[in-house]
Amino acid sequence: MGLFNRLLGFLNKESRNEDEANGLLLLIRRVIMVMMPFYLVMGIYSAVIHLGLKPCLIFFAGFVIYAGIFAESYTRNSKICLTYLIISATIITGFLTVVFGWRASFQNFIYINFLILWYDPTSGRREKILSSMAMGMAICLISYLTPFGASILVPNTPPHFFIVYTNIILFSVCLAIVAYHFCNQYIESEYRLREYNRKLKEMSETDPLTGLMNRRFMQDELEEMRRESKSEKYLFCIAIGDIDFFKKINDTYGHDAGDFILSEIAGIFKEYMKGTGYVARWGGEEFLFVLPRVNGDEGLKILDGLRRTIEQKEFSFEGTPIKVTMTFGIDEYSEISGIERTIAEADKKLYIGKQSGRNRVIF
Repeated sequence: MGLFNRLLGFLNKESRNEDEANGLLLLIRRVIMVMMPFYLVMGIYSAVIHLGLKPCLIFFAGFVIYAGIFAESYTRNSKICLTYLIISATIITGFLTVVFGWRASFQNFIYINFLILWYDPTSGRREKILSSMAMGMAICLISYLTPFGASILVPNTPPHFFIVYTNIILFSVCLAIVAYHFCNQYIESEYRLREYNRKLKEMSETDPLTGLMNRRFMQDELEEMRRESKSEKYLFCIAIGDIDFFKKINDTYGHDAGDFILSEIAGIFKEYMKGTGYVARWGGEEFLFVLPRVNGDEGLKILDGLRRTIEQKEFSFEGTPIKVTMTFGIDEYSEISGIERTIAEADKKLYIGKQSGRNRVIF
């Protein structure tokens, strides 16, 4: 397993150049890793069954050339390696097709080059079209020079079947490698795109410090709740909570301590409001709460329980204990008043709570 992992690591080694198309290099290596043993085995097989000097030389030349391209993939850029691969594969395949005949299916390997070529992210469309046209012309030339039925192989003999079916199998393997590579790249790209979109959505909807909804997203949620409550005929409450003497915490312990308190309190909100309602950071040390399907009296009880939970909690910032209280103002939503008016009324009651001594819920 250790040897296999080292070999896999060597095969997947990326270029040191950050601008390099590493995916293309990996694809070229994988295809060549299949082609090299094929050409070596075919060269030996041709020598054993005495097919003549010409096919043996072509097979061994192909093995050496592919080995050279494989080695170059660790020192050259992907575009040069792709050029080497396309030119050498077309020439070698052309010679083998002329020698063994069209029915031996060597010409099929040129089509693999088309797929690899169009995967290349470093080349422009015009360059790819011209290269594709050149390979198409090469196929036409090979077809013209190759008698359809002629071959150095005797038809329907074991050597004939061995070479033909080995070619078909190898072509299928190369095609599967390219397809797997394309599929894998597509899946990875889709995953990265979804993850990127998820992060963008999260950034647009949440407050980065507390992880709560931000003001903009909560406004959208309130509008949605307004429409839903109208159609389903249910009540909901809106409340605003403010941390008492938060400026004093910043002045006494520093702004890091203030951020710590905001983050810790947000964690309490998330846990307490789970299945009960929604909470967003409204601004600074203010938080807006939405309690669906409850009236003002029920909302007051819920928030008073939250107030007591915070009052009883002792926060520890860098070993320093900090006690915090909160004041809340809550109001029932009515279709006549609207969202903005309800928020304004909750804010007024918050102000009354502050003036009345703080650490309380006003309805």
